[in-house]
Amino acid sequence: MQSQTQKYLFVEHLPLLQEGFQNAINHISENTTTIRFQGSEIKRSDDFGVSIAQLLEDSSAINFIWLNMDFPIPSQDKHNPFSIASTLMKTHPEARILITLQQATVYALRKIFQKINPHVVLELVDCDQQTIIKSLIAIIHKEIFYSKTILLLLHKFLQTFEAMDNADYAILHELDKGAPVTHLPKKVLLSHSTILTRRTQLKTLFNLSGKTDADLLREVKRQGYI
Repeated sequence: MQSQTQKYLFVEHLPLLQEGFQNAINHISENTTTIRFQGSEIKRSDDFGVSIAQLLEDSSAINFIWLNMDFPIPSQDKHNPFSIASTLMKTHPEARILITLQQATVYALRKIFQKINPHVVLELVDCDQQTIIKSLIAIIHKEIFYSKTILLLLHKFLQTFEAMDNADYAILHELDKGAPVTHLPKKVLLSHSTILTRRTQLKTLFNLSGKTDADLLREVKRQGYI
C-alpha cells in the first residue's frame, strides 16, 4: 500500500501539549507504516504576518492545522486567531482544523463555531495521551472528534439554544468584564430597557429570580457558559 504523507501545521499550540502531540505522531507512525507526518510550527515569538505569508507561498497541501485559540491576540486584527484560521481555510480548503482551548466555555465555543467550524476541539484538561492519539486518528480519517469537556459544554449550549442568543451571551460577557449595566447599550447595541428585560429573563432561566448580577455571573461561570 502506498504511503500517505500527512502534512500538518501547529499554530502556537499550548506548550503543555507539545510532548503529547509529538508522542501521538510517533505512536501513529510506528503502528501505521503507511502514514508519515511532515509538519511545521508557527510560534508566538514569530512574526505572524511573515510566517503566514511564507506558508501561503508553499503550494503543497496541508492535511490538518492545529490551532490554539488561547494565544494573545496581537493589535492587528488580521493576525488574531480567527483571522489566521480563516485565511488558512481559504488557501487550504481541504485541511481539517483542530482547535485546542484552555478553560473552554460555551461562549468561546459559540464564537469559534460561528467563524471556523473546526473538525476537532480539545480542552486542555481532557488531553491525556490517549485522547490526543484519538483526535489525530479522527483527523486522518476525516472524522469529527470533541473531547469530553467540549461535549458537555455543547450539551449545555443545546439545552439553552432557544432561550439564549448572541445578545444574551454578550450581556453576560460584558457584565463579567465589569461593565456597568448603564454602559451595556453601547456594547451590545440594545436599548437599556431591553437589556434589563433580558437580564431578568436570564436570572429566571438559571433559577435566580430576585438575585443579584453577581449571583447570575457566579452561576453561569460555574456551569461553563462564560
